[in-house]
Amino acid sequence: MNFNKNEKEMKNGFMYYLAGALLITAYLLPWFLDNPVYIRGIWFAGWIIWMIGIALLFLPMFVFRSKGMVIKKNDWTKTTVLVDTGIYSIVRHPLYLGWSFMYLAIIFWSQHYLTIVIGITGMICVYQISRQEDQLLIKKFGNDYLDYMKKVPRMNFFSGIIQSMRRKKKKS
Repeated sequence: MNFNKNEKEMKNGFMYYLAGALLITAYLLPWFLDNPVYIRGIWFAGWIIWMIGIALLFLPMFVFRSKGMVIKKNDWTKTTVLVDTGIYSIVRHPLYLGWSFMYLAIIFWSQHYLTIVIGITGMICVYQISRQEDQLLIKKFGNDYLDYMKKVPRMNFFSGIIQSMRRKKKKS
């Protein structure tokens, strides 16, 4: 049993390192590519996606600290209660969605096939990390998290907004 836990932690850790290395590579690669032709509208959209991604990366830190009942000396991810309000009422993993947006932004900026391949691979890694995170959170919060999973999508922002509006409409 303990071996399986360590195996999962190693796999999860490896995915984090791989996704991080791919993101750094994706951001450094355009410096070495000769890609003078790009579509300006897509390049501009990359900046918008990047800004949204940055917000999604940092927002969970503040939300968990304020609503997750994190002990002051602990890491901000060490919540003691399930947070299902604010951004967490729209998507279960805003941090991972923001991370995916970082890949998408560099793809839009670079518009080079190597960056696209690295970016898509990185997004797949981040998606796998979010799936593993769901399994860990089911163990931590049990049925409450299973119910939460039924109500809130993993990383589909648009579906989350629609579902959130439907829930609010039912309450009124």
